Amino acid sequence: MSTDALLSAMLSRRSVSPRRLGSPGPSAAQLGSLVDAVLRAPDHGRMLPWRLVDFGDATRARLADLFEDEKRRRTPDATTQDIERARAHATQTPTMLAFVVRPEADAVVPVPEQWLAAGAALGQLLMAAHAIGFGAIVLSGDRVQDQTLREALGIAPAEVLAGFVSIGTAISSPPPPPPVDRSRVLSDWKP
Repeated sequence: MSTDALLSAMLSRRSVSPRRLGSPGPSAAQLGSLVDAVLRAPDHGRMLPWRLVDFGDATRARLADLFEDEKRRRTPDATTQDIERARAHATQTPTMLAFVVRPEADAVVPVPEQWLAAGAALGQLLMAAHAIGFGAIVLSGDRVQDQTLREALGIAPAEVLAGFVSIGTAISSPPPPPPVDRSRVLSDWKP
């Protein structure tokens, strides 16, 4: 891929809502390639302060049950539509991953740098999915804080469930992103 093509791909990447994602999702080989790409993200000390959990087809109904239970705990008066939406989040996209951050407090690499490495890995996952023709999004919200859900998913006490990554074929385009003035993020140093 040429430099121009790579930059063009980066500039066209957008998060794609799960309701805009359909089949097919990445094959097992493509998912492996995505993970290989993520392993190339910047990571001071090669600590790998993150991990992925793949929810295969055989586990999706159970994941939907867990999402429903979490929704009922958080919102006791949840409507039928709220429950259906919670369940759909677990089942509607072809590929669902949990992104887990596991910083080591006593490591030589400071914890903030470990978080930066995890963020770079997550960004690289989304970009790699886009590069091979898939849409993707990471969603977090209150769900990731639920202790019962965390335990059911095998998230250790020292780990952070950062979010759920949905990957699939974009069946409709997301709206264009709003323009952002570069001056919000880029400034000149003036000694």
